[in-house]
Amino acid sequence: MPYVQYIKDNAEMLGTYSPFYGAPFPLNLFNFDPSMEYGKQAATIIHPFINFLTAPLTYLSSHSIGNMLYLLLQSGINALTTTIVYFMLRRSGSDISVSLLFSAFFGVSSYSIFTSLIPDSYSYAQFVIVLSAAYLQKCRAEQSFSIIPNASFTLINLGITSTNVVTFAGALFFSLFDLRSKKTTFRRFMTIMISALLMIIGFTALQYVLFSGKTWLSNVFGGLSNGALGYVTPFSFAHHAKAFYMLVVSPVLTPDVALIDPGIVAFATDLSKPYPFYVHIVGIGLFLLAVLGFIKGIKTRETWAIATYILFAFVLHIVVGFGLTTFQYDLYLYAGHYLFAFFILAAGFISSIRNVTVKRVMLGVIALFLLTTLANNIVKQNATLDIIQSSYTDVITQQDK
Repeated sequence: MPYVQYIKDNAEMLGTYSPFYGAPFPLNLFNFDPSMEYGKQAATIIHPFINFLTAPLTYLSSHSIGNMLYLLLQSGINALTTTIVYFMLRRSGSDISVSLLFSAFFGVSSYSIFTSLIPDSYSYAQFVIVLSAAYLQKCRAEQSFSIIPNASFTLINLGITSTNVVTFAGALFFSLFDLRSKKTTFRRFMTIMISALLMIIGFTALQYVLFSGKTWLSNVFGGLSNGALGYVTPFSFAHHAKAFYMLVVSPVLTPDVALIDPGIVAFATDLSKPYPFYVHIVGIGLFLLAVLGFIKGIKTRETWAIATYILFAFVLHIVVGFGLTTFQYDLYLYAGHYLFAFFILAAGFISSIRNVTVKRVMLGVIALFLLTTLANNIVKQNATLDIIQSSYTDVITQQDK
């Protein structure tokens, strides 16, 4: 609430420095873009059908409680996403203690906090990703992959963020895969994808009718150049050595933030400051547990279906280099759509431990990780607001001179 109130009280002043096309929420934090306020014109190759969501929400926001609507809505969505993670863990065989600890750990992560705050697409995209993963888990358990529901999830994943269709398609393929019947697997997969394509064509036509002839195809090449390919650069260890922290650790434990570009008042990770020792321990600890969980279940479809989200993020951001051209802004690197997969894989490893004493010790460690993350994020969230307020004051003072 303090963030939203600060933006509301200083909207006119802050809007002067905002790079976000006059959106009522101009806070440029981790380069989150308040795309939910762009109304019916929001459709692009990056977010093909997002205007089906932004159009009504922009109207409701402007005719009700303003940005507080997004704070309440997205906090609820992130809480629901956390609850789905809990039920996924329970369905996968984790006991109540493991499921509660890891879902709460995920719920207090930095990414969950900040995506509740800013009217961006991230909360909605993450919710659909996790819901899709939960549905595929149900399909695997029942050995039934209905065409229309899976095609619908393909459509929705594409509609909110286009790259998410890749992870859902990958998770679906691994969920379907059966060495004993490869032809059946491929046939079912292609049937779902073709059905999804027909749905995409239908929604594109509906988009054309509802939004005055504008669709996500209207400026495909411009969108690819400005909103996708323009952010790609090869990975360089010398320049991007902290990419691991920006992709994996900072979305869990809020980093120190600084004003890195007064021209657009951009706040991002202060890369000049070293990470505290406990950040290394918790971040690397969670990562290693997830790796062990992947190794433990490497022969199962469930593990590969969940790991798809992490593997794609690695390929997209490190191999392809998407987002690395604006490394210092955290652009797309802090956007942890794949974050839930680390918690599920790590929880899977803890659940696989048979020695009662060892398991209790590990649960104690996770509880300590959870409390450390919670304390860090509460402190750093308040510190971030202080930095934002003081930085805007400094920018205005310099402008006045």
